[in-house]
Amino acid sequence: MKKLIAITLLITPTLQAAPYLEYKYKSLLTTKTSSFTRVGYKFSKNYYMEIGDGSAEAGYKFKKGGFTLKGKLESTKDFSKNGLETEIRYTFQK
Repeated sequence: MKKLIAITLLITPTLQAAPYLEYKYKSLLTTKTSSFTRVGYKFSKNYYMEIGDGSAEAGYKFKKGGFTLKGKLESTKDFSKNGLETEIRYTFQK
């Protein structure tokens, strides 16, 4: 694992990519749904909502400096299965 991290850090600058550190928390209150179709709308200030037949999702995404904060609340299977996901990412500046 340490070798993989070292190789990634050495190769990343040559690929013109920005390395980052990410923390993700995912809470599945029940099991996942396999597929669904939704119609969505993106509001100003990086908020969005999606709704479909028996499912919905609402979320957000904010960036400040090297930090990105994302989160969503999802409900599927006729709104009986729910999940919450939060993600914090720091992207190292070049």
